[in-house]
Amino acid sequence: MGESIAIRTYIGGEQVSREQVRAWEARRAAVVLTKLARRLGARAFAELAPGKRLDDLLGAPLDAQRSALTSMKTRLGHAGVYAALRRDLEISERMTRTGVALSRGRPEHAVTRLEVPGYSAERFAAWFSDLTATNAETDMVDACPDHYLLRGLPDGRQEVVETTGGSILATRFLVDYGRTEALTIPADPRYPQQIAGRALLDDGLVIGGVRHQFLDRRGTMEALLTVQFPASLPARFIREHRWHLAVEFGNWITAAAPTACTS
Repeated sequence: MGESIAIRTYIGGEQVSREQVRAWEARRAAVVLTKLARRLGARAFAELAPGKRLDDLLGAPLDAQRSALTSMKTRLGHAGVYAALRRDLEISERMTRTGVALSRGRPEHAVTRLEVPGYSAERFAAWFSDLTATNAETDMVDACPDHYLLRGLPDGRQEVVETTGGSILATRFLVDYGRTEALTIPADPRYPQQIAGRALLDDGLVIGGVRHQFLDRRGTMEALLTVQFPASLPARFIREHRWHLAVEFGNWITAAAPTACTS
């Protein structure tokens, strides 16, 4: 993914540079590459990344690391991802259930805002929605090192396996874009394009949700990106997830240029 698209990123109300966003992504890429190498072992790593050593990948440019990670996760397949992250997913689900119980319905929100001159909010929102509708797994995984599996299910919900924010463990959950009643993220009427849904576990326990909102203002797309978490989560998790949002949507915006760019 190139960096020719001008993206202004605001975290905690302050503008951060694209270099800072890419630096965060690079740190996470190194963590995930190392984690996969340790979990899979040398033989499996060599099968998934033929001709590449871990040290070579850790020293490679970010775009090369991103490509290698996406290729490795794709080669692993869904079953391989589950197997590699089995302990993570077991522990994180227990922690999530405890966090929801301790929060007693109180939420916290991770919020990131992006501005993209020369982009159409309607076109980008349609492009992004199409990723889920067409089950474009590679494009979804490629957007962030912490994405392991994102796929559409037959019932229309989306399955997500990712490392959320500042957690050290990967987690698995479902997003139901057809249900928003559990969301505490307000819908801003100024943003005509809305992508929202609740996040839940397999048994229906609601653990949070998302509301991503887009508008056009004087030739610039504004994206208000918000994820809802249980309030009992450590504050660091929520702070770090603002960077996760900046990375994934920055990369998706770049990938969507042929469709969403107006200039």
